[in-house]
Amino acid sequence: MAIVGLQDIVYAKLIKDDKTGVQYEEVKPFAPAITAQVETAQESATQYADNGPIAVITQTGETTLTLTVDEIPLDVLADILGYELKNGVLIYKQDVVPPYVALGFKGNKSSGGMRYVWLYKGRFSVPSDEWNTKTDSPEFQNQEITGTFVRRDYDKVFKVTADTDIPEFAPYMDTFFDSVFDLSVLDGTGS
Repeated sequence: MAIVGLQDIVYAKLIKDDKTGVQYEEVKPFAPAITAQVETAQESATQYADNGPIAVITQTGETTLTLTVDEIPLDVLADILGYELKNGVLIYKQDVVPPYVALGFKGNKSSGGMRYVWLYKGRFSVPSDEWNTKTDSPEFQNQEITGTFVRRDYDKVFKVTADTDIPEFAPYMDTFFDSVFDLSVLDGTGS
């Protein structure tokens, strides 16, 4: 089935990720969705011996997310970039290290179902801005932002996806985005 839509981008700041567990802040709305492109880097190497290939190894690298949205609110930019928002003024500082965040969204499927996605640990870079003068014909200037996502230290997971048209997913469908999806619920050990 093909993906035919995108909606409901949300995020949560990662506050703990070590061998004892993982913890996030509350889930918040991000910005109205236009496009999301998710690319995970993978490199393969083939071992040759006895005049032929005998083994292949694959290494999964970082995941790059490119989002195009209507407009990212200043409070969201401050939150995901680690900047200060003071009296309606977003203060960009060069030495600020953005916090790690999780990002989730939904995609409509041609089957009528939905694809749900969480990227668990990433940092965003300052978005590009484009400003154009008004002309006789109105033209929207959307905002694009890029994030780089990696695996969590706790369990090495970097992404989860789920489909609403798979019956086994039904118990988790209504709460999937209430908090960052806790994989322990799949084993019956989570909240």
